[in-house]
Amino acid sequence: MEFLLILFVIALIAVAILAARVSESYAPYPYKKRQESFFSATEDSFLNLLERACGSDYRIFTKVRLGDVVSVREQGLSMNARRDAQQKINTRLLDFVLCDRNTMRVVAVVELEPEQPNNGQTKRNWFLKNSLSAAGIPFLRFKARPGYRAEELGDFIQAKIRQADYVRAAGPKVRPTSSDAPILT
Repeated sequence: MEFLLILFVIALIAVAILAARVSESYAPYPYKKRQESFFSATEDSFLNLLERACGSDYRIFTKVRLGDVVSVREQGLSMNARRDAQQKINTRLLDFVLCDRNTMRVVAVVELEPEQPNNGQTKRNWFLKNSLSAAGIPFLRFKARPGYRAEELGDFIQAKIRQADYVRAAGPKVRPTSSDAPILT
């Protein structure tokens, strides 16, 4: 009888240890605040500069997924290629997205680069530049350094947006169809 009681106590302890381990590994909401501030000091400073430079013309959104700005075309791609392309754009974040204040149309993407970009940053920017270019969205990059003036920055951004609008207007016309695939005319 004592042997059964000892065996029962050992089994009870084993179940308690197992339950504690399972409850440690399973938490329904295992989240915490990432950082105290949403921006680094450099990003915050540049956002303030951007708002002074073009805030009256555009709404500025920050940390937007590339997948919210561009989409993967349906025609000419296998299901695997579409899935891979979608995964790539869903994992990339854009620093700043400028939208027309009235229509909310995306007019440009602005990236703030470190003064000394590493190889990973270069590959990331290459992917962003080509993805946004394929979608017809201007991609503007600025080095993270002091000395930018709001007026000059605003003039530069406006010139790039006008240039992109001119190129888009000079290109082939696209008519949407019911299948949402563009038809060039």
